[in-house]
Amino acid sequence: MATAKKKSTAKTRKAVRKTPAKNNPAQKVPRRKAASKTVETPALKRAGEALAKLQTNLAAEQKTLADARKRVAAAKAKADKRATKSATTASAKSSAKVKAVRERIASAKERVTELTEDAKLKSAKVAAKEKLLAKKTELNTKAEADKAKTLAKHAEKWSKARSKADAKKLAALEKRLDRQLKAAEKKSAAKLKAAQKKAAAKAKRKKAPAKRKVAAKKTAAKKAPGRKKAAPKKTAGKKVTRKKA
Repeated sequence: MATAKKKSTAKTRKAVRKTPAKNNPAQKVPRRKAASKTVETPALKRAGEALAKLQTNLAAEQKTLADARKRVAAAKAKADKRATKSATTASAKSSAKVKAVRERIASAKERVTELTEDAKLKSAKVAAKEKLLAKKTELNTKAEADKAKTLAKHAEKWSKARSKADAKKLAALEKRLDRQLKAAEKKSAAKLKAAQKKAAAKAKRKKAPAKRKVAAKKTAAKKAPGRKKAAPKKTAGKKVTRKKA
């Protein structure tokens, strides 16, 4: 039973280990930001080379100092005062050289640090400038696209508003022209009616004298009753003979 449990636990552990991180969205590994590259300037390169040379010299001087100290210890062990004094002097000189080289290395390190920071600052400025330029280009492209969309929308809106305004103007002009035509028709009808009335009055005036003459004749005939009509004369005894052709 115990062995079976151990095997089952081992299988589950293997299964857990084999599960890829892609299937588990909660275990997404955050992307690391790319470190900004430092531009190596000529001064930084020279300072680095000088520091490396000093470090090589320091290693050599430290080896020389170790050898000198060994010689001092050997001379002291032999109780050779002269050899001990000579080895001690050599050891002191070597120690002084090591100290001087270390001081120069410290100064060189400070110089390298200073130049490195300066190079980092320059790199950061270049990166910022490039980022700003890229953003400017992106914004300009986006602005042009937005401008085209806005102009298209504005043009469509303007066209609709202009069509509506033009339709109103045309309707107003049509109404005005219609009123003018109706007024002209009315005026023309009035003129025609007046002309017809004038012509009728003129014709009436021409008929009036003839009627008056007929009426006068009738009244004159009524006023003279004694007058008789003359009888036609008869020719007695005379026959009219027609000439024969």
